[in-house]
Amino acid sequence: MPANIVALPSQVAIKKHIISALRAYWLNQEKLIRQLPIVDISEPLMNKTLKLYAVNLPDWGKSCGVNGAILVPAEACQKGDNWQQIDWWLASFLMLECWHERCWEQQHGPIHSYSFRLKGWDTRVWDHAWVNRIGLFLRAWAAVMVEQKLDRLFDPIPAARIVMTHDVDAVSKTLPIRIKQGIFNFFNSARMFAEGNRTQAWNKLITAKRFWFGSENWWTFDKLLVEESRFGIEAHFNFYADVRKKTLTRWLLDPGYDVSDSKTRALLSQIIKYGAEVGLHPTFDAWQSAEIMEQQKKELEQVCGKTITTCRQHWLKFSWQKTWAAQQSIGLMQDSTIMFNDRPGFRAAACLKWHPWDQTKNRAHTIFEVPTMMMDSHFYDYKMFSDEQRSVEIEKWVNEPKLTGGEVAVLWHPHTLTNDYGWMPGFKNILKALNER
Repeated sequence: MPANIVALPSQVAIKKHIISALRAYWLNQEKLIRQLPIVDISEPLMNKTLKLYAVNLPDWGKSCGVNGAILVPAEACQKGDNWQQIDWWLASFLMLECWHERCWEQQHGPIHSYSFRLKGWDTRVWDHAWVNRIGLFLRAWAAVMVEQKLDRLFDPIPAARIVMTHDVDAVSKTLPIRIKQGIFNFFNSARMFAEGNRTQAWNKLITAKRFWFGSENWWTFDKLLVEESRFGIEAHFNFYADVRKKTLTRWLLDPGYDVSDSKTRALLSQIIKYGAEVGLHPTFDAWQSAEIMEQQKKELEQVCGKTITTCRQHWLKFSWQKTWAAQQSIGLMQDSTIMFNDRPGFRAAACLKWHPWDQTKNRAHTIFEVPTMMMDSHFYDYKMFSDEQRSVEIEKWVNEPKLTGGEVAVLWHPHTLTNDYGWMPGFKNILKALNER
């Protein structure tokens, strides 16, 4: 039998890892979960791309799924889609740790965070928090096994935790932003013309013109904090902090502000007093370099006067093998990079705070990952929604962690609250949805 491209951990390690990752669902009842008669599929050969089976659940577990079913990778199915013949530990591990993506990276290099680069993928994996739903199903199964009521045996499902985050990519309107967003709007306009959406196409052309020639003030933080305080939300801000001389690539792709100037220093003090968390937003080229990341972490710590322990990579630049290892090595304790640039959803099929697997050392990382579910551009740049459609879409995604008791982040960039972007209505929709959770 040919070997897997990326070697899987042992069955024992997989089971231990998933029981730990989903521990919030069975506090004080872990022994019952360990004793479930789950089949072991030894050394499964990984498919080249992710393929899913819909597993119909028994009547007592249908509420844990979607339309009475849970999707699992084909490798975890021993005999078709019979729920009693599924290796639920393996299914959870393959989805949570994005093992098919890791294999793809090993062969083709990092996709960073663009889902369209994964060819032949079953994209349904990103539509729901399947791993959380497996956790709910396993505890329901444990209750049936010991013939007790679920709500008497287990604690209630954890309350959802949805964290609003802001990557501070711009505090003023710079030439690189005019170029990048202007081109993006022009591209979207051409695409809409081709699709016959002339009104939207013209609107995008007008927006492109405004980007190229307008001079609006992009310091939006005062109104952002006011809006969030109305809903009782304390957000998390990730700041860029690079003192190196700009190359052409970094000039075009990285933020253009100086985190040490007096206005930004005052903003950091204001945010910290407000109760928000400050994290690092490492530069475009830092995703695999602990040395570059550490320089930026030290700069931000010096400016804001506190230890920085959290981060999200700029442009979601990411490697399964290298990025977490670099972050962890410089003392970062939590990341929120796991998301796609080009679509909302659950990249790891989960809304869960967990220690991801280190495939090089064959053990869990010490850093936590809190995946990000959606960001502003998903609803404005990649999909052309009306205000009503956008509100429905946002509510749909927010509903999943509510139903499963998950933990996840959402991202909104402060500079998109300007009239140049006009994305304030979507921001208010998200604040409302988070407040109602």
